[in-house]
Amino acid sequence: MTYSQYRKARKLVHECCNYDNGSCIALDSGEGCVCVQSISYSLICKWFRIAVLPLDRPLETELLYRASMKCCDVCGQPFLPGSNRAKYCKPCASKIHRRQKTESGRKRRLLCGQLESKKS
Repeated sequence: MTYSQYRKARKLVHECCNYDNGSCIALDSGEGCVCVQSISYSLICKWFRIAVLPLDRPLETELLYRASMKCCDVCGQPFLPGSNRAKYCKPCASKIHRRQKTESGRKRRLLCGQLESKKS
């Protein structure tokens, strides 16, 4: 985990339901136990990995799916592709698809004569 990823994960630790003023309730056995995810540069806590990390999708993709991760051609954000042909993340894909559909419709209407200037 890089330092910037560690800082993002550290901010997410406060969202965990087991986090209580720097201590982990799940690991508490009578005396306070420091939350291991807040002091480690690796993903140790299973609860954090399953329940808290999905709150930040780009960070989750960077940490858990490094081998199968792609970068979006438009915004450059890492994303997990649904197929080997995917080039865009979900938000950019909807914008690109809408733009391509509009251009295709214009081309189709132009070819069938609906957008021609007035006929004599």
